[in-house]
Amino acid sequence: MGYDIEIAHESGRHLAVTRFESRVDEFGERMGVAFGAVAAYLGAAGVPVTGPAVARYEVLGDGAFAVAAGFVVEGPFEGGQGVEHQQLPVCDVARTVHVGPYDRLSEAYEALGEGAASHGREIDESIPMWEEYLDGPEVPQDQTRTVVSRPLRPGAATAAWGLGG
Repeated sequence: MGYDIEIAHESGRHLAVTRFESRVDEFGERMGVAFGAVAAYLGAAGVPVTGPAVARYEVLGDGAFAVAAGFVVEGPFEGGQGVEHQQLPVCDVARTVHVGPYDRLSEAYEALGEGAASHGREIDESIPMWEEYLDGPEVPQDQTRTVVSRPLRPGAATAAWGLGG
């Protein structure tokens, strides 16, 4: 699959998430539980969801990841019951849309690294990557759309002007 890679600026959207550690083969089941718990908490707390389901990933090693899964919300809120506020970093990202099953997302990640390099940029491995799920489980897997974002190291122009990521 060919990927269109764009360099975009992430404005630091707010998230309501629950955190867990998982291996890739457990993601599906664990994500469903996480999204359900966050949605239930937000509904009870009166916090509106303002964007898609999101999951942030930090590589722990040996195929394990620290995951923060939930939804985009309007702003900070008081968490509870395992749900907390997080914020995406304010930075430039390499971004693409993957269409197809989740077990092929690695192709999108590979394309992001190559695409960033073709734009003269480098992936910043110190900042967690994230995915935004545009479709729910009712959409056939071969049609599922996932926006994949990888933070970038500051480019020469942004660093020189003190503009951050």
